[in-house]
Amino acid sequence: MSLRRNVLLAAELSLVALTIVVTISLERLFTDTSFLTEMLILVIGSHVVAAVCRRAELSMAWATPISGVALIVLATAVFYPDASALIVPTGETVTLLGDDLREAWQVFSDDAAPVPPIRGFLITTSVLIWYGVFLADWAAFRLRSPLEAIAPATAVFVFASLLGVDRNQVAHGFLFAGGLLAVLLTMRAERQVREEVWVASGAASGVRTTLQAGATIGAATVIVAALIAPQLPGASAQPLVDITEINDGPQTRSVVSPLVQVAASLVNQTDTELFSVKVAESQQDYWRLMALTKFENDIWRRSSNFDDARGEVGSTIDVNVSTRTIRQEITIAALGNIYLPAAYEVRNIVDTGGVDLEYEVATGALVVERGLDDIPVGLTYTIESQVPDYSPANLPANATDGLSSGFIAEHTQLPAPCGAGESTLDTGCWPTEVSDRAAEITADATTDFERVRALQAFFLDPELFTYDLDVALRHDINSMNEFLFIGRGYCEQFASTFAAMARSLGIPARVAVGFTWGDWDAARNEYVVSGKHAHAWPEVYFADVGWVIFDPTPGRSRGHDGDITGLDTPQQTGPWDDPESGEEPEPPATTVPADPGEGGGEGGGLPPAPTSTLSPDRDDADLAPVVGVGGNDGSGGRGVLLALALAAGAAAVVGFVPAVQFMRRRRRLMRVAADPIGRGEVAWDDALTALRLLDLHTLPHQTPHEFASIVEMSRRELGPIRLLADRITALRYSEGDDAVAHAITAQDLAASIVRSCRDQVSKSRLIGDALDPRTLLAPAPAPLTLR
Repeated sequence: MSLRRNVLLAAELSLVALTIVVTISLERLFTDTSFLTEMLILVIGSHVVAAVCRRAELSMAWATPISGVALIVLATAVFYPDASALIVPTGETVTLLGDDLREAWQVFSDDAAPVPPIRGFLITTSVLIWYGVFLADWAAFRLRSPLEAIAPATAVFVFASLLGVDRNQVAHGFLFAGGLLAVLLTMRAERQVREEVWVASGAASGVRTTLQAGATIGAATVIVAALIAPQLPGASAQPLVDITEINDGPQTRSVVSPLVQVAASLVNQTDTELFSVKVAESQQDYWRLMALTKFENDIWRRSSNFDDARGEVGSTIDVNVSTRTIRQEITIAALGNIYLPAAYEVRNIVDTGGVDLEYEVATGALVVERGLDDIPVGLTYTIESQVPDYSPANLPANATDGLSSGFIAEHTQLPAPCGAGESTLDTGCWPTEVSDRAAEITADATTDFERVRALQAFFLDPELFTYDLDVALRHDINSMNEFLFIGRGYCEQFASTFAAMARSLGIPARVAVGFTWGDWDAARNEYVVSGKHAHAWPEVYFADVGWVIFDPTPGRSRGHDGDITGLDTPQQTGPWDDPESGEEPEPPATTVPADPGEGGGEGGGLPPAPTSTLSPDRDDADLAPVVGVGGNDGSGGRGVLLALALAAGAAAVVGFVPAVQFMRRRRRLMRVAADPIGRGEVAWDDALTALRLLDLHTLPHQTPHEFASIVEMSRRELGPIRLLADRITALRYSEGDDAVAHAITAQDLAASIVRSCRDQVSKSRLIGDALDPRTLLAPAPAPLTLR
């Protein structure tokens, strides 16, 4: 066999191997591996059929139905040999198939993995893998597109990872990574041989060099994976080298932001108890989780450096500031994260409750040890906090006097200001009008303390702002503009906007998240804190003092720091509370579904909190979408995964035709990237495709000018079709040096025609055309070269 055939065969076999690896990974979905024989027969059959159709040079219009017939015949022989006429399905086969699929759907709806490998599951999975193989072979050896070639196998592997149990995760990950590398490497070598990158005498050595380099990279990847993969959450294998034993002091620990954990509670005011705090009733305070110090584009976030916490811990409060001690005995009931609530600032860990704790001085965050994804339910720990008693007389006129430039830069950092023509929605830049508004609000202030108080008074003005839960759960720059414009929001918007505006004035600020003190339970002699007490507030840093708490949210105030905030009365009520009635009615409807009952899962309670991500080499922990707090029994997660699986299946079906069209066009553009004539032909075809939406069709014998005349006779405003025809004609027949300019102009003209056509048809017509499989029957035209 020739070198080219050998390399092609190697690429084909690597794709087969990848599919086999993915099929084996499905064992995480089932109780045993008895399904493998039938599945592997169909996997091998699918690759054989795809290869035969390709080598016979059958078009996709023929290969698709042939592959479908082959699937039906082989699946019938494997799964229903006694209910078929030889290998042809019968009415009995169809009846049994319907029964099997209904049984599989019932099991899928009622049970979580692992489930028995019943026939309905195997048939459904076989169909998905069969056509995944068909698409992968087409992408690999017809489109010559490696990324599209590995996409189907990757989708199945991810599906198994989402719905399957944590069984042999590391082994499956190694095999899958090796399969991907083999496919990409052999496809690279096949491309080199096919395109004759080297002269004939050097082709073999060139391919050998590529394979050797790829093997070296693959081996290095496996070694790195062997070190890191066992450390990932959920991996149960014993690591070859335990990198967690290396201790150089404080380490970066990227964790889910606490604002993620309490975000749902900020608007979904559940009465579910999260934790309780045993203190004197007079020692009520905000129970703080952490502070977020970076504001980038649309996110407040923080990557923290934690150290072991035993006994006394460090402090950011100046030694000259008077403090009072609060001793807290805190019991966790259903707080689904790794952050432990505490009054600010923690000074002494008295009793850890048998769990190792870690603390970060800079942000005042107390967390459970690495390796724990959530706080153990029932954990009781005892700590002492030194709560500062600030006085306005102690605050410097300039908050940053004597502070290091690095500290100031970190805590006054904002995104780059918007330039001419830029918008926050498009680029995430900082809107200068917000800075202007902050300067206007504080224009009469002479000290930074007065400026901060002016900002707080601005947000607490009932004529300007209203506390309202019925708003989008967002805290980004665009919603900050919306918040300032509409004057409605809840604590997250108030705190985020306050901190960002303070930063625009050059005052160090950050956003803290946690809970208000909760409801006093006299029988238990402790405060009971639930989801409705979740809160966010800003903190401002003053030199030689420390971080000072302010609260711009209406109806929220600690009370005991009234000298600083001007808010003397403790408040933690929402706007729906009627102080005179003595009752607490239901909160208003929110953008988050109301809690249907107690407990976790689909029957009630909040959605499951995300697990923490421990990674010494990540820099930031982004705020994720809305996630609740509290426990979960697993059924809610299964429901979410079921919805995700159904959505993915629907997307795959609906998106098949657009995906194929996209890959065709992408491949064609890659081929003609350096060919002006080809680029012009692509532009012409784009225009023709758009005009077909308006039932304007060109004929094979028509020249561009002839078709342009027909279009102009329609008397519609369809864009510069005549000018485009001029450019295409010039590209096809002119021998001038301005082909590139013609091609660029043709692309711009075609884009204008496409916009004009699409503006004149309904959305339903556009969607129907995008999903119409008949558009796949015509092969993509090859670029013309007529010179």
